[in-house]
Amino acid sequence: MDHNSNDGSADQENRDDTSSIKTSALLAETLQAIDSTHVSVGDLMMQFQRRSFGGVLLILALLAMVPGISVFAGIAMVVPAFQLFIGLPAPVFPNVIQQRQVRVANLQKWGMTISRWVERLETLVVPRWPLLTNRLARRVIGLIILFLGIVVTIPFPFSNFPPALAIICFALGLLERDGVMILIASALSAIAFTIGFTVFYIILNWITEFFGL
Repeated sequence: MDHNSNDGSADQENRDDTSSIKTSALLAETLQAIDSTHVSVGDLMMQFQRRSFGGVLLILALLAMVPGISVFAGIAMVVPAFQLFIGLPAPVFPNVIQQRQVRVANLQKWGMTISRWVERLETLVVPRWPLLTNRLARRVIGLIILFLGIVVTIPFPFSNFPPALAIICFALGLLERDGVMILIASALSAIAFTIGFTVFYIILNWITEFFGL
C-alpha cells in the first residue's frame, strides 16, 4: 500500500518537474532522448500535453518545418486549432494522427535548430497584455491557426516556414500569456497569408495554363 503511494507521489513529482521546465529545454530533451529510427506523433505530443494547446501547437509547428511531412502537420494542426476555436480546455487527437510515424533523423535535425530559436524567443516572453490571451482572444487565435494550417499544406518549397513560425509565436504567447507575442504572431500570420495566397495564385495560374482552361 505504502509502495503504491510512493510510486504515485513519484509520478506526480515527475509531472510537476516536467511542467516547470522551459519549453525549449523540454523540446531539446525530448528530441535527444529518442533512440529509434521513427517515433509516433502521439509519443512526441505526450511530453507536451500538460502544456495544453501551446505545447501541442509547438510540436506541430516543428513537424510543419520537417520536409516530407509538412502537409500532414498542416492537416493535423487543423484539429487543435478548431478545438481552441470552439473553446475546448485541452486538445484531443484521433488515433490516426497520434499513430503517424515520423523519421527521427529529420526531426532531430530541424528540431534542435528550432529549439534554439524558441530559447531565444523565450527571453522576450513574459506574461503581459492579458486581454490578448483571454477566452475570446484564444478563440480568434484558434481560427487564425486553422487557416495557417491550411497554408502549411500548400505543396511549394519553403512556403511552410512563415506559417510555422507564426504558429510557434502563437504557441509561446499561449504558454506564457504574452499578448505582445500574440501580436507578433498575428503580424507574421499576415505575411504568411500573403505568401500563401501568392503561391496559391501562381499554382492555380500554372494549372490553368497547362490544361488550357
